[in-house]
Amino acid sequence: MSPFPLTWQREQRSAKDPRRGIFLVLALVAMTIVLAFAALSVDFGRLVMVRQEMQNAVDAAALAAAMEITAAVETAGPDVSDVVAYAKQQARLKAAYVAQLNGVFVDPDQDVEFGRRSYNPATQKFETTWNVPVANVVRVTARREHADRSRPDGMVHLPFAQAIGRGSQPLRTIAAAFVESRDIACVIDFSRSMNFDSYFASEYTAGVTMPHNQIRANIRKVWDDLGNPTWGNMQWEPTWVTIPSTTWGSGVWVRWENTSVFINGGSNFNQVILTFNNGATQTFTPSTPSGTWAGTGSNSGRQIARVSIRKNTISELFNFYDDKHIRRGLGLTNVSYPWPSGSWEAFFSMVRSTQSGTASSTNLSASPLYCPKIQQNGFRCKFGIMTLLNYQMRHNARYDQTPVWWRTRHYPFHSVKLGQQMLCNFLEELSFNDYVGFVSYDTHHRIEQVLNQPGAPAVNISSKPLTNNYQAIRDLIHYRQAAHYFPATNIGGGLKSAKLLLDTHGRPGARPTILLMTDGQSNTMDAGETGNLPADWNWNTLFDYNGDGFADYTTSSTHKCHVLRRAKECVDAGYTIHTMSVGVDADRDLMRAIAFLGRGVYIDVPVGATVEDIEADVIEAFYRIASFVPPARLMSEE
Repeated sequence: MSPFPLTWQREQRSAKDPRRGIFLVLALVAMTIVLAFAALSVDFGRLVMVRQEMQNAVDAAALAAAMEITAAVETAGPDVSDVVAYAKQQARLKAAYVAQLNGVFVDPDQDVEFGRRSYNPATQKFETTWNVPVANVVRVTARREHADRSRPDGMVHLPFAQAIGRGSQPLRTIAAAFVESRDIACVIDFSRSMNFDSYFASEYTAGVTMPHNQIRANIRKVWDDLGNPTWGNMQWEPTWVTIPSTTWGSGVWVRWENTSVFINGGSNFNQVILTFNNGATQTFTPSTPSGTWAGTGSNSGRQIARVSIRKNTISELFNFYDDKHIRRGLGLTNVSYPWPSGSWEAFFSMVRSTQSGTASSTNLSASPLYCPKIQQNGFRCKFGIMTLLNYQMRHNARYDQTPVWWRTRHYPFHSVKLGQQMLCNFLEELSFNDYVGFVSYDTHHRIEQVLNQPGAPAVNISSKPLTNNYQAIRDLIHYRQAAHYFPATNIGGGLKSAKLLLDTHGRPGARPTILLMTDGQSNTMDAGETGNLPADWNWNTLFDYNGDGFADYTTSSTHKCHVLRRAKECVDAGYTIHTMSVGVDADRDLMRAIAFLGRGVYIDVPVGATVEDIEADVIEAFYRIASFVPPARLMSEE
């Protein structure tokens, strides 16, 4: 048995054990490694957090910059000579500003790039070309790469990694955003109502009117645009016709003043015999060589149709319903009618008429050309260039009838012309590679592709009717006129052609868009078409504007239902529909309903005091729709 206690023996063994202290060293080393990894993890976490902040910032900056291009083009003032350069500069500033709001530095000159994204049919992919003059893509880069960490673009400080000689880390994040190109089908009303504001129209729906002084001013614009031509001795302002004698020379004449006549005789007459429009006659014995005569008694206030003057045994008849007499009085005896359709005789008939119907021996003033507002405005039986243009605009509006109207400012068609041309200008300046097509509708409808009329530039885009050849589109609308082809209003047919245009010629990846414009009421449809709606049609679902479960628009009109059915076909095909109503007689409720159905914007151009007001509003409406681009999207491939 050992003479030493057990405890003493164990202490002696421990003192001699070589492993004593190793565990302490290992613990210290392990603790150092753990602390190092913990420090690196903290630094790495900081890097991840900073990188995510930078990525979020450039994502937002790229989206904002892409949309800013549109806004900048829209708001560029007249003093901006290079709109594209201005838009790019504004986009650069917007990118830097939005990044700064997110706590990230972006150099607007170095870190913002522009490119064009387009579809390549050969590869069947979208491709982006960078650093091009015109762009629809913005790429934003955020850099923290400068050695001076005190700068906003200084490298990220890593306090723990500094112990291993890695105290800073460069970071870079990139985002690119693009705005989809649009395929825009402009569907323009070509009906005869598109010139209603430029003559004394009687076709407006009940309660609709246009200030008479404004109509006079609008007709005057037409005359000015034609170069102020004259015919015979007619002046601009309508006046009574004076018919010279063929018997006693030009010193003797009769001025017809509707219910009275003024006779300049040169010497005394024996008799003046008045024949009224109902066939009754009345004879007077003048006591003076000149004066005014009118019916008395039962003939008082009656229109005078003929005047017979007798001097001694010689008499002469002045017949106001014999067109030869009127032509002689207006100096038109040897003057040809200036346009392919219409006639001096029809013009005389309009001016003289009192009601529609067929003229007879008992109602010499009746005529199917009757224009009540000519009578209401005091121009009945007065001849002048204003009433001539009123007749021609009302009855011969088509291009084949009067092929000069396209040169004139007739309203509201001229306003729409300017708006369409402005839209092309805007898209050209915006440079988002939007394509435009042009559909016109009236009684029928068509995709406008060819221009070959005299005096106009040759245009043929039939191989590519959706085009970025904006000048071709500008020319196609510029050389057209209200009722260019036919008079009625087939809105449903216009939508049908627009869908055909987009279905057939739309580009892959482009946003299909329809701009539908009208100034009137849909009043016809294609042969064989009906206003029947699909079996699953639900007014409450389709036209619930305020979300209360009930329709805010319904109609029982066959023509309107046909338009809505065509609009729904476009919507089901994925097409956005914007609508615009122009003029005093436009169907605003229908246009608002179509825009709601088509997930587009509705713009109403109110009736202005002057055509200048209307014109400015129409241009502004086209401008708004042109700038209503799809929201910018991030490019995932970036």
